[in-house]
Amino acid sequence: MIPEFQELVKNAKLTKKERVIADFVLANFKDACFITSTALANALETSHSSVIRYSRALGFSGYSDYQQAIRKLYNDYIASLGEAMNIPTFKLAQTADLLPQRSIMDDISMLTQENIQSAILNNSDELFAAASEKIIQSKTKYIVGNRGCHSIASFFSIILKDTLPHVFAEPSGSCNTFDFLSDIGKNDCLIVISYARYSELSRLAAELAYKKGAAVIVLTDTPTAPLAQYANFLFTNSVNSISFFNSMIPSMYTAEVLATYVCKKIGKKNEDKLRLIDEYTSKLKLY
Repeated sequence: MIPEFQELVKNAKLTKKERVIADFVLANFKDACFITSTALANALETSHSSVIRYSRALGFSGYSDYQQAIRKLYNDYIASLGEAMNIPTFKLAQTADLLPQRSIMDDISMLTQENIQSAILNNSDELFAAASEKIIQSKTKYIVGNRGCHSIASFFSIILKDTLPHVFAEPSGSCNTFDFLSDIGKNDCLIVISYARYSELSRLAAELAYKKGAAVIVLTDTPTAPLAQYANFLFTNSVNSISFFNSMIPSMYTAEVLATYVCKKIGKKNEDKLRLIDEYTSKLKLY
């Protein structure tokens, strides 16, 4: 249960019908963070206007404002419970004694299959198709992923650069992330990658892009991740491992599938670009 929301409901002057809605949300808080106002009304067999009045009775300007607030409450709550579980030293202590007793190859193989299966189950063909179309139609494509997620961002940026114009990966050095994203706008998109423990830098990048009206495509592990609230297209997959670090294989799988959707839609339109790149990379044998 989320104490802050309980307190908010307790102090609000709700009608009997609004109290029914509040009780449902309290009992199903995680799902309520993502359910639409129409779906909530249908689930309770009440009117859409009752749901809107309920959100306003709690002090919000409307349902969207209310939902953003409860998502943040839930994200903060989960972070407070799970922060220690994702600290590398904590994970190391949990797994270090087990590793010598187990077949590492077998365990990693089994866990990788489970992680990839989560990517398959969580992300539909329709989601990949819609996100890839948005990437293609966007004027400029920005890609952000740091530390452990840098490898995924780097792979994705190379494929997109070889396929589409105006693709830019997050730079390192004197140009920081916010210099990099300062010109992003409503005709652009941001692909941002972050897994627990979530990068605050990546969350802020998603927030900036969202506020500027750009499409935000997020790769993360759960719908309750801090940056998920800004996603127009949300891809999730588990990154469980038997050591202190996240497994990035399922993340690479998700990125590869998305990149392949883009390539399939483009067809042979980037043939001249690939030929030009190959002409010059071949001179240096940069294969």
